[in-house]
Amino acid sequence: MTLSGYYDRFNSEKKYIKSLFLAGKGLQSAELNEIQDYASDAIKRIGDALFADGDVISGCECIIDDGSVTLEKGKVYLDGAIRDVHEGSFVIPTDISVRIGIYYKEQTLTELEDPELRDPAVGTRNYQEAGAARLQYITNWGYQAEGITSDNEEAGKFYTIYNVEKGVLVQKAPAPQLDSVSTALARYDNESNGSYVVNGMEVTCLTADNEEQIFSVNEGKAHVNGQEVGLPHSSRSVFQNEYDVQRVESDPYIFEPDALGKMTIHLNYTPLDEVITVDVTAEKRVNLTHGSYSGALDPIPSTAVLDIIQIKQGNTIYIKGTDYKLTAGQVDWSLSGAEPSPGSTYEITYRHRTQVTPTNVTDTSIDITGAVDGSMVLVTYTWKMPRYDLITIDSEGIIRRVKGLAHPWSPSIPKAPSGQLILANIHQTWESDSMPVITNNAVRVTTMADIEWIKTMINNLYYLVAQQNLKIDANATDPSTKKGVFVDPFYDDDMRDQGIEQTGAIINESLQLPVAITVLDFLKEEDLTLPYELEPVISQETRTGYMKVNPYNAFDPIPADVTLKVNIDNWTEVQTQWLSPITQYYYNYNRRGWEHVYAVSSTNALVSSNTTKKQYMRRATQRFTVEGLKPGERVSKILFNGIDITSTNTGA
Repeated sequence: MTLSGYYDRFNSEKKYIKSLFLAGKGLQSAELNEIQDYASDAIKRIGDALFADGDVISGCECIIDDGSVTLEKGKVYLDGAIRDVHEGSFVIPTDISVRIGIYYKEQTLTELEDPELRDPAVGTRNYQEAGAARLQYITNWGYQAEGITSDNEEAGKFYTIYNVEKGVLVQKAPAPQLDSVSTALARYDNESNGSYVVNGMEVTCLTADNEEQIFSVNEGKAHVNGQEVGLPHSSRSVFQNEYDVQRVESDPYIFEPDALGKMTIHLNYTPLDEVITVDVTAEKRVNLTHGSYSGALDPIPSTAVLDIIQIKQGNTIYIKGTDYKLTAGQVDWSLSGAEPSPGSTYEITYRHRTQVTPTNVTDTSIDITGAVDGSMVLVTYTWKMPRYDLITIDSEGIIRRVKGLAHPWSPSIPKAPSGQLILANIHQTWESDSMPVITNNAVRVTTMADIEWIKTMINNLYYLVAQQNLKIDANATDPSTKKGVFVDPFYDDDMRDQGIEQTGAIINESLQLPVAITVLDFLKEEDLTLPYELEPVISQETRTGYMKVNPYNAFDPIPADVTLKVNIDNWTEVQTQWLSPITQYYYNYNRRGWEHVYAVSSTNALVSSNTTKKQYMRRATQRFTVEGLKPGERVSKILFNGIDITSTNTGA
């Protein structure tokens, strides 16, 4: 406080709770200031026990549309009291994490800034004289982008209200929340149940290339460390491809070319990251000039020479080991045999090790040429090792990727860091033409319906065990094999060979020809009707006058209405080992019209059930309509889940 003449001796450490005024003692201005601080401190202690700074009491709804943020007015608990905050709007970046909150500061006002603070008592000596100053609080909506840790002193102290993860609002528990009660409930929930997903939050991979991977987390709700975290709609997360590579030194292959002299090498370790060297044995034919004297050494114009295949001058072919030998990459004519004349030219064919540049490099193979048939090819390269990663979410709603430990053949699944809930694990194979394999293995809440289903399954299990015991007892008393003869009473399909295709059906203890059915998939993309023409039934051909509703543009135009017509893809798949149940169904149905009707009794017993999520679904065309646009009004951009689909709009 910088006001001249202002005194305040309040100190909470002295534990004063009341000012005791004594008769005959003068009233001090400092005592009046201390009385206010006694009350404010007591209220703040109670408020801090119930709420935390930044708790929304009412209002303050946040709406985010492509980075444009709109916030309603409301009440928020800040600095020991419930403060009013007006509406606000601004634009935030959508490619990083952002914290939306309130900047809070206090300022002092005197009669110079607010003339109404002068004494209004007419007819008194103090009329229009200066009195006490006022302490005023100011709240404004704002945001802090990722990486900013210090508060803006001019704007005030920043209190976080909402977290935005790359343009997606992360909802917290609804307000108001009693902080002490919420803390106790969160601690109990975390200790008894841990972190879990309530609904939704399935992870899918949208795109994967050589630079980045884009994952989508569906809308849903979860409890992380007892805190409720909600995603109102799908959240897109982009992660860079940070794969681990291993270097393979001199991987050997035998050169076996095709008719064009080219060989495709399928590498032993894939997918390929980078080819460093390809070392081959090449054969070369050049002309050399013999030295100026007999027995001279003629250098060969290549390095790493392995062998001399032939030396020829005209029709004369010199013999290796008799006429010449290879010495340190040179033709040595010091032997006692024949040699070319000094200064003459001769033709030499030799083999040497050299490096070639591969072509048609893919994730799994390379093409090379120029090597000797049947020779050794040594390839040095790096490859991307497989790895398991985790997609997690924390109590603030931030989605992270936890990298595992890469291994050439047996990567291990990492553990989630403390305070993070696993949503899915990702098997990273790093193949350019395929997506990573995602397994949604989040711990999910068990509902009462699931518990009831488990109870039913346990009862069915007891029934199946009892039924199996009866079958074993029946088989023991009446075995199917008697005196070397195999007997099948045709009760059911349990005695048939499951290793071969069965083309018969057992119905009413008899073997019959089966009824095979085919389920046709009809994908309905639009409504189908018979041809028709519209005829007016009721018409109103008269109309009243009109006037402009908004002639002066006093308010913003009414936004357009966008309606999404969801195309739901339904299909049926039938997979069966036996044709008997299907045949029995149609057999009984067709015989209802006959005079003689067999009485059939059937029992359904669930042996096993397995539910898996399809990694790839069939492409479905989604349609939408935009209404409320004025004639000639242009559409600049249409976004669907953050993706610009303006160019795909074929309608008007």
